Amino acid sequence: MARNHLSVVGRSVASMAITASLVGALAGCGLMGGKTHHNVARDSEPSVETLTTKTNEYDDAAANAAQSYAPMAGLSADESSVDFNTEEYASLTEQGFVSAATRPLSTVSSDVDTASYCNLRRMLHDGWTPDEIDAGAVRIEEMLNYFSYDYDTPHEDDLFATNVHVGDCPWNKNTKLVTLGFSTAPEAQSVADKGSNLVFLIDVSGSMDSPDKLDLLKDSFDVLVSHLGENDRVSIVTYANGEDVILDGAHGTEGRKIMRAINRLRADGATNGEAGLQMAYELARNNYIEGGVNRIVMASDGDLNVGMSSESDLHDYVDQQRESGVYLSVLGFGTGNYKDNKMETLADHGNGSYHYIDCVEEAERVLGSNLTANLVPLADDVKVQVEFNPAQVKGYRLIGYENRAMADEDFRDDKKDAGDVGPGSQFTVAYEVALAGSAQEVGGTELKYGDAASGDAETSEWMCATVRYKPAGGGDVREQQTVVDEADWRRDPGDDWRFQAAVIELGMLLRGSDYAGSSDYDSITQLLDATELDSDREGFLELVDLALG
Repeated sequence: MARNHLSVVGRSVASMAITASLVGALAGCGLMGGKTHHNVARDSEPSVETLTTKTNEYDDAAANAAQSYAPMAGLSADESSVDFNTEEYASLTEQGFVSAATRPLSTVSSDVDTASYCNLRRMLHDGWTPDEIDAGAVRIEEMLNYFSYDYDTPHEDDLFATNVHVGDCPWNKNTKLVTLGFSTAPEAQSVADKGSNLVFLIDVSGSMDSPDKLDLLKDSFDVLVSHLGENDRVSIVTYANGEDVILDGAHGTEGRKIMRAINRLRADGATNGEAGLQMAYELARNNYIEGGVNRIVMASDGDLNVGMSSESDLHDYVDQQRESGVYLSVLGFGTGNYKDNKMETLADHGNGSYHYIDCVEEAERVLGSNLTANLVPLADDVKVQVEFNPAQVKGYRLIGYENRAMADEDFRDDKKDAGDVGPGSQFTVAYEVALAGSAQEVGGTELKYGDAASGDAETSEWMCATVRYKPAGGGDVREQQTVVDEADWRRDPGDDWRFQAAVIELGMLLRGSDYAGSSDYDSITQLLDATELDSDREGFLELVDLALG
């Protein structure tokens, strides 16, 4: 069973030889027999199209690109291994069933991160078994987030559309699986037109001296830089023993200048993330664009060891800086010493998203095709609260979101921070729901004076989902409500629902969930066999085979 603690995993990684790493780089990003994306030539001059409209095409062989990022390229198996894996993951306590009568509200912060899925992809392609994967590395909501779904776009002035899918739970005959998909419109032109003030905060400490770290990082930023335009400004801060300002406010059209500065970077020294963060926020404030995109993009393996390095210190610092209006997004790189817990803390409390980059195709996805969604703000402090009707629902279980759950009273407390969502984004909240009369045990305490809530027996409504948010850049707080009832149930809820159920089953199996029920390889593949799969979903099927086949 997967461990569930803050891990300094004592796993020998002698098995992570070059062959496994190369296969992971090729297959993990869908490059084997699939697309032929590769890294952009670093000295090519980018056009001046805005970051919301420009796209990139790649022509070199994907295998060559993937090979260059093999963590220990050119070394023997003995030379390419390290003694121990010191990766760290935060402890996550899986949420169980709760009684709708005693706890009718469920409240979470939005989450558009995808890091967990890509990191798991790296692990499985490197030969890790489910027993060797820390439970804290498995965040099911991020696994769901990685994929695109056929969600509606918002109506009129709404910033979100809510998509409801309900069917019989595949792994538990006593419950229903309800998925709530939230999606935004693809454009935020008014913000993007004002330009972007980006600060690249790059870790150049000695631990980054690996092809899958600093080399891949350089090619990843090349993808981002090639999408910038005349209204964009770029600053670069590096940190190791101390911090250095490499560029201050360069124009987005100066692609060669920006990439020459990045390509000259070399890895050496300790990791003083505190000094780097302080300088990055200072530059971001100095170059602030009112009404535009003001964001730090931090790239690191998270192995901070000088200055503030604990999760609590990082949490407190970025919490304070958030008030400046500068967003902090995080890109993770590398293996062996990766500190996922620190990277997630920075992004979660810095009003940004968190992505793990395991190959250049993933960089193109995050910093190319999804650049607007990941960098341009649309809605701040996005919260979701679901109210269950105890007359119709016996109990429920929130799937994932262990570190995004909020106190119910914080939903309408606008001083409480929550996740931020960009244009063209999607995130999904899934519940396992036991209806009234179900044989499912849901816990709860016998109350001397009766149930805290009896619900409304006059309505067939099961639940009401409310999304609350602030439009980025100002405006009144808004709420949108969606009711779910028996009419939403389908015998066949469709491809998206089946695929999401398969993703949830794999996530539960990887983390050793107590609620996995009948989930196994056969049940997952049966769901996938009945589903139309695009290239990304084919990649997921490959992970199922690696993990369970």
